[in-house]
Amino acid sequence: MYENLWWVWVVAGLLLVVLEVFTPGFIVMWFGIAAMISAVPVYLGASTKVIVATYTVSLLLLTVFGRRITLNLFTKDRVDIKTNTDSLIGRAGVVTTGMHPAQPVGRVRVNSESWSAVSDGGDAIAEGENVVVQGVEGVKLIVKKGCMT
Repeated sequence: MYENLWWVWVVAGLLLVVLEVFTPGFIVMWFGIAAMISAVPVYLGASTKVIVATYTVSLLLLTVFGRRITLNLFTKDRVDIKTNTDSLIGRAGVVTTGMHPAQPVGRVRVNSESWSAVSDGGDAIAEGENVVVQGVEGVKLIVKKGCMT
């Protein structure tokens, strides 16, 4: 009566793996692979305890180790992606509102956009001076006197 029950495990596993395409995070896939692994003891006629233990152990191992490996594999290249503000580093700009110790936050125009800015090192920078963007801190640019060469 139950001689073809292992196919149920395989089909359920395949459906769960396909369902992973529609869900984020690499979670559902491991349930499907564990179900397909559990089809082996079902095919061999093992007891329910052995089948449940196989499913539990394989799911635990796949979830802990397989998910970590898969996430590292698919996310390692994203570390070097620069944001729009990171692309401003090294660009030249013009101070539109001066910066000095009493008023450390000024304004700088870079690429026809106006940004809040602070002087790298707290030096005073007068309105109209040329600056180079040294870094980005939140929504403020960190700038230094001078032009790009």
